[in-house]
Amino acid sequence: MLEFIKKNAHFIWKLLLNQTGLTLFGLMTSMSAAAIDHTLAGEGNIQYTCMIWASVFAIIFYMFVDYSAIKEEGQKDKIRIDAGRLERDTWRGLKIVLIASVPNLLLGLLVNVFGLLGADPGPAIGWAGAIAGTSKVIAIIIQAMYWGVLIGATGMISGGIANIGDVPNFCYALIPLPAIICVTLAYIAGLHDVSLIRKIKGLFKPEAPAKK
Repeated sequence: MLEFIKKNAHFIWKLLLNQTGLTLFGLMTSMSAAAIDHTLAGEGNIQYTCMIWASVFAIIFYMFVDYSAIKEEGQKDKIRIDAGRLERDTWRGLKIVLIASVPNLLLGLLVNVFGLLGADPGPAIGWAGAIAGTSKVIAIIIQAMYWGVLIGATGMISGGIANIGDVPNFCYALIPLPAIICVTLAYIAGLHDVSLIRKIKGLFKPEAPAKK
């Protein structure tokens, strides 16, 4: 494992930098949407709707940045494999993103485990609840591109003013999944020299009428 980390340290670092940059971007967009005057929100939850869409835009941009970087590496590996200079490892992208996602996965685990221990009804252990709450704050800060979706959806469902503590604990365990899935598929797409983006676009492109 240490040897794998050393060989792929630059890509692990790149994914961490991508997350940091998009965290700042996601935080700015979602907070701008959250700043909409409550008097404009009315009964239509306009404020939460804007937060969700701003967050979705940040998430899509985040996925695109990671997809582009890892797909290119997959294409380079294909050339090396075809030339006999590299052994095929289909799951290299998955291994890289799992290592880069360790902080996110660990925070999700802390939120859920200590959240159960601090729950009332339940053990209601004070220090466990404090750790879960702190982990939630850190998780949402370092993955702020998801902040608008989590807070906005929670607020719309509850029908009131939502905060970080109101977001269900399991959501914090699911936050890393989009990046893990995206990077894994991106590397496989590069390894097979296919474009997932073009294939997705093709699903929405109307077929040309058959010529007589």
